[in-house]
Amino acid sequence: MIPEPHGGRLVDRLVPEAERRKREAEAADLPSVTPFLDQVYDTEKIGIGSYSPLEGFMDGATVASVVASGRLPSGLPWTMPIVFPLPKDDPGGRLAALRPGDDVLLRDPASRPLAILTVSERFRLDRGAIARSVYGTEDPAHPNVADLLAAGELAWAGPIRLLRRLDPPEGRPEPSPAELRAEFARRGWSSVAGYQCRNPPHTAHEYLQRLTLERSDVDGLLIHPVVGRLKKGDYRPGVILAAYEALVEHYYPAARVLVRPLSITMRYAGPKAALFLAIVRKNYGCGAYIVGRDQAGVGSYYDPFACHRIFDAYDLGIQPLRYGESFYCRRCGWMATEKVCPHPASDRIDTSQSRIRRALAESGPIPPEIVRPEVAAILRGPDVLLT
Repeated sequence: MIPEPHGGRLVDRLVPEAERRKREAEAADLPSVTPFLDQVYDTEKIGIGSYSPLEGFMDGATVASVVASGRLPSGLPWTMPIVFPLPKDDPGGRLAALRPGDDVLLRDPASRPLAILTVSERFRLDRGAIARSVYGTEDPAHPNVADLLAAGELAWAGPIRLLRRLDPPEGRPEPSPAELRAEFARRGWSSVAGYQCRNPPHTAHEYLQRLTLERSDVDGLLIHPVVGRLKKGDYRPGVILAAYEALVEHYYPAARVLVRPLSITMRYAGPKAALFLAIVRKNYGCGAYIVGRDQAGVGSYYDPFACHRIFDAYDLGIQPLRYGESFYCRRCGWMATEKVCPHPASDRIDTSQSRIRRALAESGPIPPEIVRPEVAAILRGPDVLLT
């Protein structure tokens, strides 16, 4: 069955189109700020219900609860603080003067009105506690810890009213949770598995997706690439989307697989991020969630299978589909795991992204055992990585 949204209700803070111009005119004289891109994406996702049950940015007590227990004050599982650090650039001190009950206009990167935040609290962020609890390290070399340390110490909390959606990423439609749930119903899918990704597909990814599609309790698969702010060296969003679209076009039954982008900033928090990303997919209507090895990891900060174990500690109301490490076996002639393959390591081909990147950097061939030729052709294109 399609699960209820997290907390039982799908949040909708988007101002109706008939009221938008009036709201924008009323907001014209408000103090305004263009947030850091992370908060731009978070604002939209709060407004359309991706982060249900949140209706705004977290207050101090909620952040403390999430950091201490991985739960909201209500007890509902939630592992990622969604916060709004005050901008450091504040000419005239107008923003610092805001008090509870005041409104501030949030602008998108093109300086258009995006949302109105009603300040309920201004509080100090314990950035060290957040880094240790969520990311498991205070190392400034960790990309999200670096962002956290660069942010201001003070944060605003409060509900938002979303005035407009962001432009669709790479021109691809990005449905809201309500719209995607309606699409599942139109397709007759009553059970959907969500697949989180931030890289183009190789055969190990395809193997997990095919295993999932073989399940009798899965009607359809949502491939939901994160294409918001990534980190230097990641594949560009358009490359990720084009690669998955090619895979689906050539190798999957179109009636059972859907590729749609998710524009949020990637949190490289290992198990805490895996749980958060599962909650988001639950809000989009996924009753099952694929958890591969080292999901949402970066470097060597996390045990590769901690992202599996965290689902034993929290009941999200959806089914985690946990898969181990896979490889291409020359003698088996396809992808396998140690559970089904008896052959020695010398017969196994590593399908990791590092091997693909090395082949690209050296302009060498990418074996079809690792990447489908249609995907390899896209990865051979110009300017595929973020710099």
